[in-house]
Amino acid sequence: EFLGAFAGESSEPAALDELTRRLERGDFDLVAVGRAILQDPQWVAKVREGRTEELLPFERAALATLS
Repeated sequence: EFLGAFAGESSEPAALDELTRRLERGDFDLVAVGRAILQDPQWVAKVREGRTEELLPFERAALATLS
């Protein structure tokens, strides 16, 4: 998915239920949300408030904000 972003691919927001289940099970210690926040600076507030239907899909153009 990361390399796909440089090839011009986008990625859609995924369901957080499976992520939460796997995190609680101990499958991993960290969840990276950098690209999500580049695309949608309100990502944290939207997730916290349960407004996941408002999350924006990642688009390669968001990487331009880094330069």
